[in-house]
Amino acid sequence: MLCPACGHDNLPGVDRCEGCMAPLMKLDVPQAKSGLQERLMEDSIAALNPADAITVTAEATVSEAVELMNTRHVGCILVMDARQLAGVFSERDVLLKLAGTDRAFDEVPVREVMTDQPVVLSPEDSIRFALHEMSVGGFRHIPLVSGDRPAGIISIRDVLAYLRAEIRKSEIDNIASVAGNSASYQ
Repeated sequence: MLCPACGHDNLPGVDRCEGCMAPLMKLDVPQAKSGLQERLMEDSIAALNPADAITVTAEATVSEAVELMNTRHVGCILVMDARQLAGVFSERDVLLKLAGTDRAFDEVPVREVMTDQPVVLSPEDSIRFALHEMSVGGFRHIPLVSGDRPAGIISIRDVLAYLRAEIRKSEIDNIASVAGNSASYQ
């Protein structure tokens, strides 16, 4: 990456020019080229209509947590300890940490099998940042916090539903544009 201040050829991704120490961070940020790209980069997570946080205490049993997930039709719930987010408990935790063991679900506290210290985002963060975190972290759910309180949870399904709706809007706009143009030729 060429420094606009001094012309030094820097390695891609560096924060400052090695020649003159000018900041280069903003030069390496991808720019949107279309409407959908722009929406993904600019819209906040709030545009995904995040689900309310469903919570259990860290002392709840895995059996109680699984029953709650089944009843509410969700794949992930937040685990609270003294009004603070302690972790997340998901279907994957059951499959990867308990399936094939002889441990009874009604005897195992969620605290023992939850994913502790989860990555959290704010509803004001961008959708692109949420996708990045999911991709890098290899997970499908992200808890949302506002201040120190759980504000909801998003999943990759929420992002896919958003994309589907945005693509449909774009297609409708394109059809309307083509119809409007063909009407002007008549």
